[in-house]
Amino acid sequence: MVSMVMPVKWAAIKSRSPKENWKSQLVSMYSGSIEAIFAVESEDDGAVQVVKELQEELAHLEGVTIKVAVAGPATTCSQKIANILAALRAVSPESRYIFCMDANCKLHPGTVHLMMNELENDASVFVATGYPFDMPPENASIWAWTMAQFRYNCLSEFLSNRSTFVWGGAMVLRRADVEQNMYGLLDWWRKGGYSDDMQVQACAQDAGRMIATPLSAIFPNELKKDVTFDYCWGFLRRQNWVLFTYSSWKNWARHMTLLFLYAVPNASWLPAFLLSLASLAEAPLRPARLTEPAVAIHLAACVGFLITFHAAIAAIANMCNHLSPEAQRLSLAQFTPFCLGSSLLMQSALAPAVTIANLLNTSMEWGNIRYECRWGRVVEVQHPHSSPVRVSQSLT
Repeated sequence: MVSMVMPVKWAAIKSRSPKENWKSQLVSMYSGSIEAIFAVESEDDGAVQVVKELQEELAHLEGVTIKVAVAGPATTCSQKIANILAALRAVSPESRYIFCMDANCKLHPGTVHLMMNELENDASVFVATGYPFDMPPENASIWAWTMAQFRYNCLSEFLSNRSTFVWGGAMVLRRADVEQNMYGLLDWWRKGGYSDDMQVQACAQDAGRMIATPLSAIFPNELKKDVTFDYCWGFLRRQNWVLFTYSSWKNWARHMTLLFLYAVPNASWLPAFLLSLASLAEAPLRPARLTEPAVAIHLAACVGFLITFHAAIAAIANMCNHLSPEAQRLSLAQFTPFCLGSSLLMQSALAPAVTIANLLNTSMEWGNIRYECRWGRVVEVQHPHSSPVRVSQSLT
């Protein structure tokens, strides 16, 4: 039996079709029993009504149970972690695995079985994880493409079936490991935890345990069409801000390395492109400029990268179509060189700005809740229309 733990905040979901994604997570080829526990902050959350609709629509499925857990306002950690902890308290005692996931991925029919196998067959694996394949719809805004571009950068972790990366939208843990608080995971979550997946990743890496990343655990997710700059900026800031949270000095060193790679080498695309444009603009006056090795090599590298990039995207889409043959086939009509190239440059331009903004601001707002961070931990939580709550006071 596997328990699907689904922390939900309806207003924060960025997927275009969360209900369809949830259906794909519950209608599976997995032969064991499945219980889905949707955890919300309050019963007023818009997701509750959608979950009730799912309970009615999927009532005919044998071996599938759908529950709702209410966490209440978080005071010692992020609201997502508080929702996860509430769901864990509702897990059936017969369950052997905890499958944490969110609304931003559409599972393939064989995904649950695939992820279980990683943990069943390799005792050194602490967690198995997947990742979303974000697809902006046709005529989507440049900001939707910029968000997707950030995700594409992270897909480099799926070059092998073992990596150093965990995504909280699809991660599987052994229930016994969680309940026994292995490596202090529950304590790290409860006491000032902000990012559920980065903490699982830290526990695995600090303990020398494996992180399984099955190569076919990549899930299509259609983004909303009308993403604004503010929404994109908030998304990038939140993704970057988790690197300022940590639980050990080893964890801090890894995060600072990732922060440097994101803010410096990743930011080189835009200046390199502008230099190339300057060289092309100079060509009518100095035709020999185009034959200079540095200019020719860079232009060839840019063109070659875009061709390779598009081929990789096509390979992922083709794999998803084969893994979910009954689903609507993924189309790549919108993946033009202009969309891929412009979003790459936009993501590159925003990377240093996002990093500087987070260096100058120790607080983050997610789902209308403000979190204050010190020395890698959340120290204060403020919900809308209420005074800030110190984590140390709540724990005592």
